[in-house]
Amino acid sequence: MEKNEAVNEQINFENLLKNGYAVIDTRFMQYEVCPNSASKYVIIKVSNRDTFYQEMMKQYFGLEVKEKDIYTLWQNILDHKLKMSSVLGRDVSIKVAALDYFNIYGL
Repeated sequence: MEKNEAVNEQINFENLLKNGYAVIDTRFMQYEVCPNSASKYVIIKVSNRDTFYQEMMKQYFGLEVKEKDIYTLWQNILDHKLKMSSVLGRDVSIKVAALDYFNIYGL
């Protein structure tokens, strides 16, 4: 996969959370840590499965996000990060991408 190709796979955030994991970021560049990885998602184990994404959005935006909208919003932010990174030719932080997304599209 070329470094400027967007990842077009969809993650089932709800099922991932049920298993105790969450997507916290996506990578634009290829890194030596996992050079042959087809997935560019950064996934971690979480303990607060029921509220993880709501708490993260509250930290980023200072606003409550409805549970039914949270997965679509997060996927849109991840996609926005890849687009921003592609334009700049480097990875941007997920917080910068989230704030830029909010500035452009709102919630």
